[in-house]
Amino acid sequence: MIDMSPCETLSLLHNSRVGRIAFVDASKRPYTIPLRFVYHNDTIYVRLAFDGRKQDALEHSRRVCFEADECSDDFSHYASIIAEGTLFDVSNDEEKRDALLAMNLKYERLANLPHPGPNPVIQGVALRKIVIEKISGRKREPDPPATPRRLGRSAMAGK
Repeated sequence: MIDMSPCETLSLLHNSRVGRIAFVDASKRPYTIPLRFVYHNDTIYVRLAFDGRKQDALEHSRRVCFEADECSDDFSHYASIIAEGTLFDVSNDEEKRDALLAMNLKYERLANLPHPGPNPVIQGVALRKIVIEKISGRKREPDPPATPRRLGRSAMAGK
């Protein structure tokens, strides 16, 4: 595994379809869930309901870890990013609209979904943001193809 450049890290964030967010609850049990996300304005935005086990964990600590990855079908290439930060609720309507529009555009681009229009519904939408404190990426590139070995004269003489 080798470190990814900042440009590669951002590219993975822009092109990954699914991320995973991890919490630790009051009893110190880890909890991770997959979800859609968008990296927008140096922030990771996620739609995350205000109830359930994740909300209980957030009431204990707003510190989270976020992961996104990609891999080839044969696992010859894979890459992942890890972001650590603090999760905040997005209550400002303008910020929420801007982030939801960015999320809609991302998934329209990645999955050929129909364009939802310039005014996403924001009322009642549980949108949260991860303010990133640390981010890193690692990858494995495919091995270069093997170079055919040439037989020398002494090997050829024995044939």
